[in-house]
Amino acid sequence: MLNYKKVETTETMAILSDLILVIWPEVFTPVIGATQVAYMLDTYQSIDQIKTEINDGVQYELILLNNQPIGYLAYAFEESQLFISKLYFLASSRGQGLSRQVFERFERIAKSHGKNQLHLHVNRDNTHALTIYQHYGFEIVQVVDTPFGEYLLNDYWMTKKL
Repeated sequence: MLNYKKVETTETMAILSDLILVIWPEVFTPVIGATQVAYMLDTYQSIDQIKTEINDGVQYELILLNNQPIGYLAYAFEESQLFISKLYFLASSRGQGLSRQVFERFERIAKSHGKNQLHLHVNRDNTHALTIYQHYGFEIVQVVDTPFGEYLLNDYWMTKKL
């Protein structure tokens, strides 16, 4: 059974930072390359950026298994939906069916706040994540290219109606 710990202290922020520095190169180097991963770590997933997002209402949480951090997630409430901003596991924790528990939790959170769908963005070349999201009932609703610094984020926007 997974547990979750809100990122809100110096200690939890340090744990989150350590997870990010391991997970992002594992997940994204094959998808977007080491140079863009380094850029994203310096900008999109920097501690300063995360603190800004938290101040803007984004909920960051550590994912714990047997009280050990194995991943992290982030979400925000939007008009009629829960936006899943991030969901990442360490490589050693992938492929064990743990994401099902997280998605069930996202659904409970969304419903308890009167939201009728989940929404997320996934890099179009991240075929592993795309397959998982489709398995859990997400559908591609839009193809979006978003400029991000000197890079272009090539995403599918996906939703799941609740």
